[in-house]
Amino acid sequence: MHFIDSHAHLCDPAFDADRDELIATRLPQAGLAASIEIACAPDEWAPAFSLADKYPGFIGTVLGVHPEYAPRYTQAAADDLAQRLQDRRALAVGEAGLDYTCLDVAPREIQHRVFVQMIELANANHKPLVLHVRRQAENYNVYQDTFSCLKHHWHATTSTAHPGVLHCFCARYEEAKQALDSGLLLGINGCFTYKKNEYIRESVKKAGADKIILETDCPYLSPQGKRGTRNDPSNIPLIAQWVADYLNVPLQTLAEQTTQNARQLYGLP
Repeated sequence: MHFIDSHAHLCDPAFDADRDELIATRLPQAGLAASIEIACAPDEWAPAFSLADKYPGFIGTVLGVHPEYAPRYTQAAADDLAQRLQDRRALAVGEAGLDYTCLDVAPREIQHRVFVQMIELANANHKPLVLHVRRQAENYNVYQDTFSCLKHHWHATTSTAHPGVLHCFCARYEEAKQALDSGLLLGINGCFTYKKNEYIRESVKKAGADKIILETDCPYLSPQGKRGTRNDPSNIPLIAQWVADYLNVPLQTLAEQTTQNARQLYGLP
């Protein structure tokens, strides 16, 4: 049984003490076939490529600008990213999108401008888009703003079977359906396992296992039972078991479906 962590941050300093031992030994032992490194700030792009070079076939890379880091996206960074996205190691553009919890450091206008630029890079390079959308409390307007940007700017034409993913899905079925209607997969992580998040579980159940991929977003969002500890891709089987139990499908079936979806999204062999 094999799994793919479709969204990880293994270059984070939280892994400095044991990164190599984790990737070379513990993750394969846990059944991980690959982990996708998300480099979402200009200073993360080069380290992500270096990690992929060190572990070819196991670490894939996605490059972009997280909305919180939109103010860092200078012209020099834009030129650098445009060049890097032509590299075969860059599997997708992201994570990119809108986050209305950090408007104090990344004003709405800057977030929107950089998000559109990320969309245009995905269009120009025919690469999938990895979306980050985060709302303030119970206000879901950020999703409507995101889908409006996609409608007006995104071509959704990629060289892979799926044009993108709504990473860290934490919304209602109303938002899930808009994402699915746009051709996006749903990225499911530890949030699915939290007791208060029945609305997420019900949304995923309606969407179906053929529309999801598994992720950790590590070192953040450890699943239930491991909250308060550092998250890492070895927790993917635990997340998968939660999802399989809730959807009432065999773990093997869920593993095969989500792994296939991730491979198709990122064009992995």
